[in-house]
Amino acid sequence: MKPQVNTRVKVLIVDNFIWFINAGLYILFIILNPRGFLTIHNVEFILYVSSMLGFLVLGEALAMITGGMDLSLAQNAGLSAMVGGFILGVMAPNLPGWLGVIIVLIAGTAFGAVNGLLVGKLKYNPFLATLGTFIVFDWATFWIRRGAIVNLPASFLAPGSGTIGGVHIAIFLFLFMALLLHLMLRYTQFGVSVYAVGDNPKAAMMMGINVGKVLFGVFTLGGLLAGFSGLIYLGYIGAVTSLIAQNKIFEAFAGAVLGGVSLRGGRGSIMGALGGVILLGILDAGLTMLNVSPEIRGVLTGFVLLVAVMINMAISRLRDRILMPH
Repeated sequence: MKPQVNTRVKVLIVDNFIWFINAGLYILFIILNPRGFLTIHNVEFILYVSSMLGFLVLGEALAMITGGMDLSLAQNAGLSAMVGGFILGVMAPNLPGWLGVIIVLIAGTAFGAVNGLLVGKLKYNPFLATLGTFIVFDWATFWIRRGAIVNLPASFLAPGSGTIGGVHIAIFLFLFMALLLHLMLRYTQFGVSVYAVGDNPKAAMMMGINVGKVLFGVFTLGGLLAGFSGLIYLGYIGAVTSLIAQNKIFEAFAGAVLGGVSLRGGRGSIMGALGGVILLGILDAGLTMLNVSPEIRGVLTGFVLLVAVMINMAISRLRDRILMPH
């Protein structure tokens, strides 16, 4: 095998290492619980659970590739769902459910645009800017409504609860969005700019890339993804509550990091992030079927995040070593 081809194969394996981990973890749970885990229904359940968190992981991955992060994604999902639910369930209950879906997505995008303005235009540090909006979005959700909003139209809940051919609509939405983002990052000028900004923003600026515009686009797109997440969660619950997607930002961060998105920016892929969120889905489904308590699952999630960071750093060093000229 030629050296260049050999290097490409090694990089391909390293970049997609998460899928080997997924396969190994899935086989482990099959051995521990063959009757419950080795079924088509369970595969569909894993993908369904993954889709709820998945939109947040995709949004976090985009922000991290630019060299930043978005701490407000989960709170954005909760606030967007609350805005749509409050309008349909309290203010204007006669509105059609599909209009509520649009309202949630517009709200999520608008809240994401706030982050985009702070980071891309006003040059705020992404961590501090989104920490601030995290707090604002969180309190705004509780301010609108502390209790649950029920009796919502079925069409409003459909993205998160509806099925097509026995498969949840949420799965189709998530996989379709992941494919679109993958194609965008890989084959468009905007995608090239996203990686360039994450790798070296000063060099990107010298190349003629409008760094502020790219960051505004990424954080606004993250807001749209948060809106989708809010829709899936409220459909899954069957109501709007002030606790939708609470504390999910840590899992979203873990999913992106597990998928190989670099903590330093400029590196990562949507397919890797997809693998990261599916790993968390497999872990959640497997522990649930083994009757592991929620408290223990929470501890394990924190442990997984720590391991994810270590694996990410190790893979990054290994990739650099492979690409280093001999």
